[in-house]
Amino acid sequence: MKLNPPLVIASGVGGMGEYLQLIDAKYIGAYTLKTITLHPKEGNPPPRLFATNNYLINNIGLENIGIEAFTKKIADGEFEELFAKTKVIASLGGDDLEQYLLVAQKIKEYEQIFEAIEFNFSCPNVAKGGLSLISDYEAFKQLLRSIRKILSGFLIAKLSIEGAFVEEASKLVKQFDWNGVTVTNTLRALQLIDGKVFKGGISGPVLKPIAMRAIYEIKNKVPDLYTIACGGIMNEDDAEDFFKVGADAVSVGTAIYKDPQIVERIAKHIWRC
Repeated sequence: MKLNPPLVIASGVGGMGEYLQLIDAKYIGAYTLKTITLHPKEGNPPPRLFATNNYLINNIGLENIGIEAFTKKIADGEFEELFAKTKVIASLGGDDLEQYLLVAQKIKEYEQIFEAIEFNFSCPNVAKGGLSLISDYEAFKQLLRSIRKILSGFLIAKLSIEGAFVEEASKLVKQFDWNGVTVTNTLRALQLIDGKVFKGGISGPVLKPIAMRAIYEIKNKVPDLYTIACGGIMNEDDAEDFFKVGADAVSVGTAIYKDPQIVERIAKHIWRC
């Protein structure tokens, strides 16, 4: 996969392409859509977000329209403008092995229009699927093997540092002929709000040193695996730091909520470097 610039809009934050109304597409290497699951998900009840200057905790819960409605929108041409402006990465998820395989089968007809297909194996805000899948290496290997038999294009595993050592999980990704990883997803976190427990996934600046260590370990263990760095990239210097420890591309998420124009500034900085 060749991205110019090597800058990706993170899944979830970018929705289904809405931020292209605020960001010039020439500064985006690829746009990752929100994760689509087999069945529609309403997501979790509010409150869904808790924000500070150093972190954001979200408990959205993979709200999405489901794979049937998603593929129908593709067939009806609803995403034609998005595809005309930039490369697009699909993000898919599931509650179990069967659901992952079914969404893979349903996207297969449209696989060629995407730059890559990313499978979310790391969401901390769902009761099933997500982190639980990679905690069992044998099940994870079966999942990787089975999806690769269905899809022939560029496959990306979205991983977290939770559930397994991320460098070991990345070895399995490479072993079963997948092409890349996105690291790291949000991590499990908890906040007390008016004395009540609020659980979700944490993102933002606090994640940067954790994500950098993860990228460093992966590139030392699996150097030829395409690695998209995600976690705490809030400005140009953050992005540059991730490239220094081996990232092939950077993924911008939480920072877009504060200032969508950060994408343009990071892209210009990457090109200068």
